[in-house]
Amino acid sequence: MKNNYIKDLQFKDKLSAEQFAVKNVKNGKTANGRDFMDLILVDWTGEITAKIWEDALPNCAVPKVGEIVEINGTVEEFRDKQQLKITFLQKAEKYDLADFLPKTEKNIEEMWQTVQQKINGIEDKKIKELLKYFFDDNELAEKFKQAPAAEMIHHAYVGGLLDHSLEMLTIAESVQTVFPNLNNDLLTCGILLHDIGKLDELAMNHVIYRTIEGNLHGHISIGAIMVGKAIEKIGNMKVETANQIIHMILSHHGELEFGSPVKPMTREALALHFLDNLSTKVKVADKIISDNQNNDADFSEKNFALNSRVYLK
Repeated sequence: MKNNYIKDLQFKDKLSAEQFAVKNVKNGKTANGRDFMDLILVDWTGEITAKIWEDALPNCAVPKVGEIVEINGTVEEFRDKQQLKITFLQKAEKYDLADFLPKTEKNIEEMWQTVQQKINGIEDKKIKELLKYFFDDNELAEKFKQAPAAEMIHHAYVGGLLDHSLEMLTIAESVQTVFPNLNNDLLTCGILLHDIGKLDELAMNHVIYRTIEGNLHGHISIGAIMVGKAIEKIGNMKVETANQIIHMILSHHGELEFGSPVKPMTREALALHFLDNLSTKVKVADKIISDNQNNDADFSEKNFALNSRVYLK
């Protein structure tokens, strides 16, 4: 069982038989040829980097991504951040899964009821039918409630996709009062379906990880195919409406270099992209600040998702 959580670790803490889930493993060599292993370890409160130096490798079982391991080690400082120096590692035999996957602090069922209210409020009958095709499916609904919105960048926790979607729906209410020409039904549909492909792109066991399909296809392609098939199955949707819905999914990352095969070319697609970006990037900044609570620096290291540092005070 766990005794120490990542959010509570302090420099110089000594850990004995402490449990973590393995998120990433990478072997390397120093400039003078010494072997080492870099790990990313997680529990429900966050993640921490760890290193096994050459002299400790014989005392450590080879960890696998997704395993729960027990380690002995010390919390050290590396580039103004915490890092574990591991001296012993073995696979854990008994553990509590709730210790390892982070979860939204919001009430999932309450959020889900809000989503249902949004769907019921849609006036376009075919758009409502399309959304109900997905969200009235009990298996898909349960998967959507639990799904993370990302592997690690933003909303990377149980309930993260629902949380992210509801943030966008809430912000969209204000946006629509400023821009009344936006098609509310289309935008709501785009918000709820833009990341639907993540249900197959990402999976969870003790950690969040990318599936084979997720690596090969990516959630934008997966989502566009899923929605296209659903539109064909329900039938009789106007071609114009179908085109705009698929376009929102394909363009929601905004730029070709960020994974979208096309750029946003409708008002609703533009709005969707910026709503997605706002929810994502503020959440990234929140996580950076939270992860650096014990950091005395004024600014974080440069974050690739934000292409910037974050002021921590």
